[in-house]
Amino acid sequence: MKKLIALCLCLVLSILPAFALKGEVVDPDDLPYIPTEQSPSDWAVEEIKEATGAGLVPALPGDPSYQAAATREQFAALAVTLAEKATGKTLPAAPADTFTDTQSEVVRKAYQAGIVNGMGDGTFAPQQTTNREQIATMLLRAILYIQDQNKTDYIEQFEDLSLYQDAGQVSSWATQAMGILAHNGIFKGVGGNNIAPKQSCTVEQSILLCYRLYQKTQA
Repeated sequence: MKKLIALCLCLVLSILPAFALKGEVVDPDDLPYIPTEQSPSDWAVEEIKEATGAGLVPALPGDPSYQAAATREQFAALAVTLAEKATGKTLPAAPADTFTDTQSEVVRKAYQAGIVNGMGDGTFAPQQTTNREQIATMLLRAILYIQDQNKTDYIEQFEDLSLYQDAGQVSSWATQAMGILAHNGIFKGVGGNNIAPKQSCTVEQSILLCYRLYQKTQA
């Protein structure tokens, strides 16, 4: 009987890791990484570890893979975590009825802080995926919010897209954000001298962008 009990105990202990909650905070040197059981791309691993260690990677809605295109709600969660870590304050949330298609708290926090906007018809479109120029505009709003809260400037507000051969593809409403973030080293070239404004922004890319911006607040 004792042998049987010991065997059962071993079996229980061996399967417990499989039931770890997705998105829980774990040692960044361990696998699986946050936020999924899948691993980030090789080029992103080190910065993902550092971002995780800094507490910048929350459990993301939908439990996406690292290579999936980030949704508006997922990026809102990352941006809110960035802002709360950088300011040391919990962001207030807009009312629950702010949008007709979501009551997500992170979306309402991001909206109240001016980091995200609605779609103009009362909706937020939380599942809509994002591209690099859209992410840039949200990131710029996030850092401006952080600067206002901390009464400190962390970035130079100088626009510079002159190094990128596809700068003409950047939408007029995103030129300022992409230019400033490129000048400050947050956005980097893709495939050479391209800024790729219309390219989708993946979850791992979004994490890295938020982490690079966070580093600016810690310098």
